[in-house]
Amino acid sequence: MEDEFPGYEEGLKELENILQQLESGEIGIDQISVMVKRASFLIESCRKKLRNIEGELGETFDSGND
Repeated sequence: MEDEFPGYEEGLKELENILQQLESGEIGIDQISVMVKRASFLIESCRKKLRNIEGELGETFDSGND
């Protein structure tokens, strides 16, 4: 798994897939570590994306009040 952010929607889909695999209990211990690291990366990337969008929208609405 690469450390590239696929975008918000795809990131959420990948997180859901990781969760399903972890909940299935059919993942080997070595793979769990990789999957948890990837999930952590995706969560932080999704949060960053949301913060960026929130900032952009805030600027847009603020500039509209001038």
